[in-house]
Amino acid sequence: MLINLLLLVAGVALVGAELTLPAIAGLILTIGIGVDSNVLIFERIKEELRASDRLRTAVAAGFDRVFLTILDTHVASLIAAAFLYQLGSGPIQGFATTLFLGLVANVFTAVFIASAVVVAGGGRRLRAA
Repeated sequence: MLINLLLLVAGVALVGAELTLPAIAGLILTIGIGVDSNVLIFERIKEELRASDRLRTAVAAGFDRVFLTILDTHVASLIAAAFLYQLGSGPIQGFATTLFLGLVANVFTAVFIASAVVVAGGGRRLRAA
């Protein structure tokens, strides 16, 4: 989640968007979506760990099972953010910009960073739960 937040703030700074109240609301919504994505991923990995003894196999199978779900939800939200940006004015466009950048950062961190963290950590907490 920290890497997701850092990528989001870097993206906002890169495009020069201001952090107004609606933009902060988009940031908070993105954090919530990121938490949801991580819960989905780790629950799928835990299910696969119950069926398999190998961590790498369980991580790969867990991500394979959840990838389309995460991609589907994020694409739908990206479409909504694009409509908000296109049809809205100042504050709504700030919300849409923050939401768009946050969703892109979230997909990246959920797919690439989360699996690397689980494998590097050895899945100790996942096995214990």
